[in-house]
Amino acid sequence: MKDPQRYAAHVVDHYLGARIDATGPAPGLREAVIDLVAAAIPGHLEPLMRTQLDLLTHPSSNQFPDAYLADRATAEDALQKAAAGLRTALAQAGHLVNAQAFERGTAVRLRDDSRPALRSELARIPRPLTRPGALSWSLDPAPWFNDSQEQKPWPPPGLASVADLRSLPDGAQALARVDDGPHADWVQIGLIERQRTPARRYPDQPARQVLITVGLEAADANPPPGTLPLSQAPWQLWTRPLPRLAPALTQAGAAAEHLSATDQALVALTDAGATPMVDAPPRRSGPGLPPYVLAPAASVVAALGLQPTGGICGFSLSDTAGEALICRQWRGHLVHDGGFEPLLPVVAGADLLIRPDLFTSLHAAIGPSRCQAGINVRHMTAAQDDDIPDDED
Repeated sequence: MKDPQRYAAHVVDHYLGARIDATGPAPGLREAVIDLVAAAIPGHLEPLMRTQLDLLTHPSSNQFPDAYLADRATAEDALQKAAAGLRTALAQAGHLVNAQAFERGTAVRLRDDSRPALRSELARIPRPLTRPGALSWSLDPAPWFNDSQEQKPWPPPGLASVADLRSLPDGAQALARVDDGPHADWVQIGLIERQRTPARRYPDQPARQVLITVGLEAADANPPPGTLPLSQAPWQLWTRPLPRLAPALTQAGAAAEHLSATDQALVALTDAGATPMVDAPPRRSGPGLPPYVLAPAASVVAALGLQPTGGICGFSLSDTAGEALICRQWRGHLVHDGGFEPLLPVVAGADLLIRPDLFTSLHAAIGPSRCQAGINVRHMTAAQDDDIPDDED
């Protein structure tokens, strides 16, 4: 490897950047971790990584296997070694701290958080058919390639009907409702789904992807074209009482007034997922992260007086009448890339459901004329050498 230091910096930022940032003021920690990884590359990381790839992939493959590889293990080991010396480094700089409290706090900030992945598994369901009527064409998911000579048109024909839309006609009435099951008649106020086809070597085909996003919005005018109908929020909206996260929105009356007067997306993409909403590297902290985790905006939680649902559950909020709002997860539709790779799940998504009576209350608080069903549908194609990255690779 020509530049171990540069590669080590990339690995550390890729896998550990968010966790190192979360430690707060820890001068030199990132640099120490990078140095430890760089020192391990020639004699440990590089040969072990080569062996792993030889054993776990086909010689013609250009994809990394779904495994815990040497680069990630080496970075984690370096972080633990460097963090173990933080208190000593502070002492050498003249800062004496309470040993037990410092070590406990540092460990909490540095550790991988497995709770989003565990809750995501509890929230997983088979891929639902619930979505607005304007998106019925998307129920037939990827792949758009098959082994026959006859190929389906690209992009999918129905996509053109919504490609230029930023809000669905009929406002909130365009939002879908669940047909049956334990949440029958609940309203789907948020939906995000990615459908992708991996690049194929034979027959040679590029990678393709469709990303569908729907979200309830409060606005007096049409939202700006090209934007997403989603805000951003911490995933802890599902687990912590709102006063700890947004003290200014603790009064239901103030929250309702905020809904009726402020233009805002009422569905958020949280930081629990592996896929960020903005153009940024995917989050890699935590085992088994789902691609997407949606949540209601904090103003919705406050206006409806919702609290995290007690007990073992997925992503769920409740009120005095019981479960009130949930996020469901799905991932599946296994396909192959025309080579010797294992089957890949190419459809992944999440939606946000609200109880019918609460949707009525929310609709009234926003104002019927301000309720909009925001939408954004995108597609892309990538050449063989520039494959669309998998959010969870």
